[in-house]
Amino acid sequence: MIKVALTPNVPQYWEMLYEEGRDVWDLGEATPALLDFFKHPACPEAGSVLVPAAGKGWDAEAWAKRGHNVVAVDFCSSAFDSLEKLSESNSNLTALNTDMFLLNPRKTKQFDIIYDYFGFNSVHPGRRDECVEMWLRMLKDNGFLIGFFCPLGDEKYGEIPPYSISKEELEARFKGIFDIKERIVPEKSIIDRAGTDRTGKEEIWLLRKIV
Repeated sequence: MIKVALTPNVPQYWEMLYEEGRDVWDLGEATPALLDFFKHPACPEAGSVLVPAAGKGWDAEAWAKRGHNVVAVDFCSSAFDSLEKLSESNSNLTALNTDMFLLNPRKTKQFDIIYDYFGFNSVHPGRRDECVEMWLRMLKDNGFLIGFFCPLGDEKYGEIPPYSISKEELEARFKGIFDIKERIVPEKSIIDRAGTDRTGKEEIWLLRKIV
């Protein structure tokens, strides 16, 4: 019998990681670097927020508690169950169970802000164009993309997510479609996401969609 390996393209892959306790990205609380970013002068004060690949929704909840209207998306049942519970106690948080690549503004709306934490690094590198295209169609003109990119560096792609990406590749992908407004090295990265010299295995990129 031929055994077909699961890939990050299907929800069963992520469900397997949750079931086996390998959901190392899930801190059980909002990302400290995001909470710190909320205090940064470059962080948008208002606006609707889309959180694709939201996981169990701790960061989406943090945006909602800050006062934003938030739509959080995940296609994995374990993640979505948590998202739904959080949405029941947060009136401005909506949980959506779908593949983020299928998001369409005709069915939802466009957003002022897209928050991507590890989502871009977690999709297979061969689908990165699709991810950028989704951001563009779901983001309002002059809207902000806030991307937490990790691992950021020159190491080769691994066999499992999150997959590394270089600053040069990001700059090439964003040229002509996003203005890079800020690049921030978080002060509160958790230990295994911080560069040894604080120059960054993880960076926050604040980008504005070019009209």
